[in-house]
Amino acid sequence: MHQMVSANLDTSRRWWVLAIVVAAQFMFGVDAFVVNVAIPTIAAELHATTAEIESVIAIYLVAYSTLIVTGGRLGDIYGTKGVFLTGVLGFTLTSLWCGLAQSGSELIVARLAQGATAALMVPQVLATLHLLFSDSARSRAFGIYGIVLGLAGAAGFALGGLLVTLDLAGVGWRAVFFVNVPFGILIMLAAARIMPPVAAPCRHAARCARCGRAVCRAARPDRAAAVRP
Repeated sequence: MHQMVSANLDTSRRWWVLAIVVAAQFMFGVDAFVVNVAIPTIAAELHATTAEIESVIAIYLVAYSTLIVTGGRLGDIYGTKGVFLTGVLGFTLTSLWCGLAQSGSELIVARLAQGATAALMVPQVLATLHLLFSDSARSRAFGIYGIVLGLAGAAGFALGGLLVTLDLAGVGWRAVFFVNVPFGILIMLAAARIMPPVAAPCRHAARCARCGRAVCRAARPDRAAAVRP
């Protein structure tokens, strides 16, 4: 990754950054499982078909897995912090959309958007760990990351059951999505304040690479004809 942290963080501050990014990772992991518990009430309230319910579960991970490489590349080009904040903002807004959905088809589209924004947010977690923990503390940081990742699944089922049972403010299953909104806002505020700014050496790295290859080809008479305008 061709990025540099603009200023050296003190030891305590980088652990706070770790807490912020793994909290975002935890939120993503929880949402992959929390909806499973709410499926019966979602189906009943939205009159969703079996196909729609299956899509609500699957489309989230399909969108995420399809776009995760793109999300990581955008972090390389535009900077980890900015893309992370964009991803968390998008994830928070799409979680709100999921909670406000009025039909099975609308919930599917909202979950698709939620998975897509997660693909912006999650790749920056590991990128940040690589940037901040280049010393002997790296193994400890990745150990914490692994534990949080493992706990997210179990927490998703438990949290989903708790929220549906409590029926907070009478919103029922919608609480499993609404709960992301305050946590997403807290993560954004903390990240904006604590995460170090990072800068890519070239925002248009892909374009520069293409230009560089074209210049090299043009410099060779035998390859000049291969250069397109």
